[in-house]
Amino acid sequence: MKVATVFSAALALTTAFPASHDAAGAQESVTARIARENLPAVVTLVAVDDHDQPLALGSGFFITRDGVLVTNAHVVGGATKILVRWRGRTGTAGRILNFARKHDLVTLQTSFDSTPAVSLADSDKVVVGQDVIVLGSPQGLEGTVSTGIVGGLRTLGAARLLQITAPISPGSSGGPVFDSTGRVIGIATATSSKGQNLNFALPVNLLRDLPPAAVTFAAAKPAALELREGSRLKDLVYFNNVIEQFGIFAEGTTLNSLTASLQNRTAETIADVKVLVVIRNPRGEVLDFHLRDFKGMTIPPGLAKQVSIPISTRGFRTWGFGADYLNGTYEIRLLDYRIVGAGGGSAEDPFKRR
Repeated sequence: MKVATVFSAALALTTAFPASHDAAGAQESVTARIARENLPAVVTLVAVDDHDQPLALGSGFFITRDGVLVTNAHVVGGATKILVRWRGRTGTAGRILNFARKHDLVTLQTSFDSTPAVSLADSDKVVVGQDVIVLGSPQGLEGTVSTGIVGGLRTLGAARLLQITAPISPGSSGGPVFDSTGRVIGIATATSSKGQNLNFALPVNLLRDLPPAAVTFAAAKPAALELREGSRLKDLVYFNNVIEQFGIFAEGTTLNSLTASLQNRTAETIADVKVLVVIRNPRGEVLDFHLRDFKGMTIPPGLAKQVSIPISTRGFRTWGFGADYLNGTYEIRLLDYRIVGAGGGSAEDPFKRR
């Protein structure tokens, strides 16, 4: 079976469950509706060896009505047999239909028929900031729902990934990531162990590139995720020697700019640093914020550059007279940077497949 055929068929399908027309149904949230309509198409997968010992736990979802499902290849890789739990029933995955080593995705034919099927979106149309809903079985807890947003669109090495804030855990791998219309835009696959809610999903359009395959479960091992750009440690790029430059006095002191030394203590040349300055009043409330993008600026490994960050915030004070004088505060946050050259050495890969 060609995955393009499956993909096209799945795009045309919609999950047919009658909507409630009573008052309670009218108040149903988008998340609740998507969970109600699509949880019946989500399964739990258990990969076992030839001694029936569990190797991996994951999630998956049906994309056709005759039992074809999608999951991550790393969920089934190395297994002898795949058990599929669906709606209180346990079946098996008989064979792999589609697989490409460069993608951590497989389609499986299961022993189930007359299955529901999700609807697939065009993941090329995903935008940063849109809402997402993830369904799956983290830690084996079937029917779990988590929500968040698309935090970024990443190309890390050879991998195209959707960065999402919806929590995922071991067992979430292979679970569907829905947009607010109830269509799948991605497949949950990895999370960062060095950040909060830094999780990643494979865009669903990658299914178009999955060729037919005749491999065993044990042979379905995806290529290692090349996430060097994502493995950089931001605590090795930081600001020090900050100098405050003030303007005229008006409604308190006007902060005109911050001049600081931007240190690069990584082993690689970095460029295009993005910085956010958060300004707070004496009560700790956010007074203003300023986003600065130092496009074109490069810093070789082990060196520093002086940068000026223009600020235009009235009513901000960091000094004054009297014991009861309250100061405002500011925080310089490093948002992102781009690696443009290696200088030797490597950072520990903080990403884990889920």
